[in-house]
Amino acid sequence: MPNIFFLMLRRLRTPIITLILIYAISVFGLVLIPGVDNAGQPYRMDFFHAIYFISYTATTIGFGEIPYAFTSAQRMWVLVCIYLAVIGWTYALSSIFALSRRSSAG
Repeated sequence: MPNIFFLMLRRLRTPIITLILIYAISVFGLVLIPGVDNAGQPYRMDFFHAIYFISYTATTIGFGEIPYAFTSAQRMWVLVCIYLAVIGWTYALSSIFALSRRSSAG
């Protein structure tokens, strides 16, 4: 008897990979786009802060900009990331709902 969990994961492979790619591209963008610290010096966000920021932004918690206020370029990138995350989560959740509807019907 096949394991249902692995069958579900096989069908959800594309939505999961899509979400991972969206998060990875978003994090790399935040790391690459320069910001400015409180003293007016150039600042680059490290991976930890970028992952943390994208994680709570993409899940719509939204604590604010860390560790410094964002520049216009960073804000524009975050705006793109928000829309990508919404599209990615919509795709993933609709795939899950379609899979659950398919499994309950037959």
